[in-house]
Amino acid sequence: MDDTWGIPGPTFLAIYAALLVLPLVIGLLWTIAVKVGRKTSRVTVSGTRPTANELAYLAGGPDRVVDTAIAALVDRGTLRISSSRKLQLAGSEPADPIERAVARSARPGHNSTTRGIRDRLRMSGPMQALAKDLEARGLVVVDKTPQIRQVVFTLYLGALLLGVVRLIAGLVSDHPVGFLVFLVIVAGIATLLARAARNKRVGPRPTSEGNRILGHANAEFSRERGRGITSGPVMGGMAGGALLGGAAVAVALGGLAYYPDEELSAALIPPPLTGGFGGGGSSGGSACGSGGSSCSGGSSCGGGGSSCGGGGCGG
Repeated sequence: MDDTWGIPGPTFLAIYAALLVLPLVIGLLWTIAVKVGRKTSRVTVSGTRPTANELAYLAGGPDRVVDTAIAALVDRGTLRISSSRKLQLAGSEPADPIERAVARSARPGHNSTTRGIRDRLRMSGPMQALAKDLEARGLVVVDKTPQIRQVVFTLYLGALLLGVVRLIAGLVSDHPVGFLVFLVIVAGIATLLARAARNKRVGPRPTSEGNRILGHANAEFSRERGRGITSGPVMGGMAGGALLGGAAVAVALGGLAYYPDEELSAALIPPPLTGGFGGGGSSGGSACGSGGSSCSGGSSCGGGGSSCGGGGCGG
């Protein structure tokens, strides 16, 4: 009986087992190399005061940046939020690239909910430009984890397909395939785990300087908020006009829950996903007013084994 593909079963099993270990080794060595590179690299940190969008990226990544831009535009009246939780453009497009991208996403025909705009702009040009600028200034580091995970997943998927093809060839040629079946199952499990890891979102990784700036901004925000609570008007549980940035900086540091109007905040926060892979649906609760009317700016919203023989067990 000839060996499948001219490779004896035990030899193929040894090669295949090595292929199943290889992605882990590559992923581990790549991760170590990235960490070593971060420690040895030196960058010059810019001393300019961070903008609201920069603070948002440091605090929560691209999604927080989108939320911050939405908050700024709603606060200025450029965007309105409808009773179906969709944002609508109510003014001219702003000059800031990210705010302009958000405003354009609020045009008719788009999924203009908060979640929909997040999904659309997460990997957009303006967002990547912001990330590169922060990296160049030494405030964030490029996270290679998604790239590493993609390579590991691709290698495991390739190994799985190779094992399945070899298994079929072994069965057709009536070779024993007991050990190969086990390794193919292992490859399938490893592929599923690698796919799950690949699909996990990984946020930005601020440098120590980035964390220092973020901590300073949070401390300053807390002081201003404290002063506002004791001596100034309070909207939605916090003082307006905080940290030289109003609603934008409040959302940048704390998320949409910190928008200085409780009802608008509730309308802007995406409802929890009820199942599946939904985008930014408008389910759950009404938002502003009634009868599909819109509200703008700071106005309130209503509602709220055996041994091998013959050709071997590797086919």
